[in-house]
Amino acid sequence: MTTSSITLLELTGLELITKAFQKLGIRAAETPLEPFEIQDGVDDLNLMLKSWQQQGLHLWLEEEGIIFLEVGKESYLLGSTGNEATTIDDFIASNTTNAQIAADVIIPITSSAGMVAGDFVGVRLDDGTRFWTTILTVDSSVQITLTAGLPSAAAANSTVFTYTTIIQRPLRISSSRRKTHGSDNEIQVYSWSRNEYFNQVNKAGTGTVVNAYYSPLLTNGRYYVWQTASSANDYVRITFERPIEIVTDAAQTLDIPSEWYETIIYNLAARLTDSYTVPPQKQQTITFHADQLLEASLGWDEEMESLNFQPDFG
Repeated sequence: MTTSSITLLELTGLELITKAFQKLGIRAAETPLEPFEIQDGVDDLNLMLKSWQQQGLHLWLEEEGIIFLEVGKESYLLGSTGNEATTIDDFIASNTTNAQIAADVIIPITSSAGMVAGDFVGVRLDDGTRFWTTILTVDSSVQITLTAGLPSAAAANSTVFTYTTIIQRPLRISSSRRKTHGSDNEIQVYSWSRNEYFNQVNKAGTGTVVNAYYSPLLTNGRYYVWQTASSANDYVRITFERPIEIVTDAAQTLDIPSEWYETIIYNLAARLTDSYTVPPQKQQTITFHADQLLEASLGWDEEMESLNFQPDFG
């Protein structure tokens, strides 16, 4: 006896919506959905996925990110139109091999591996700031050309940071660690509440980042640090939860693992009972299965952690 050797199950939004309508029993399985029914399904599906973001950290949405620090900067906007930040896997670091002067656009570096035209690039200048622009061309394995010229000089061996995609707005940041580029050590940054941060007398004090407070806001979140950074070679590595992507076309697959598919089908069907005529007994059955499946999915979607006990000698 042989198995398929296939473990990946992918269903489109339309397939999941169709199965949800089938659970309602208002349309034969072989009958295609009407356009308005598909739109109802997409709308309720998106509302449901977004509401599930309130239920805590979903493991598949956890990512590792980097916030590039600026000397003396008290807070950073995180999101599509925010400050310089990206995911760990998107971050590439190099160094200049020659001293550069103001207006230089051709930058020899130790390695351009992984860099592409259009990437964001930040070069540390001699005044301690980091100048950000984009890569116009990757000329060779050891040289790039910038879109805009350097505003001032940069010594040889100055750090060059690049990334392709800016970070999405984090819903939550569960962990922060400060790191100096070139060092193997990551130092924990402790999370503060809003009151703890804003009750600090001197928010502009420069040193090393030891505490942070994150406010998710709407378009871009805001990450407050204390103290402010004293070096542009420092950055903060964060563990964060990104938002669930919505469905803009029913033919798309969902930004959710297949283990949740049955939970989605029944919970979407339960939501649709408010808009479509369904016999009370069937509605009760669907709601029961929806609740049971959601509870099971949330129980599975938890990180395995150690639980330690110790005697109270007090």
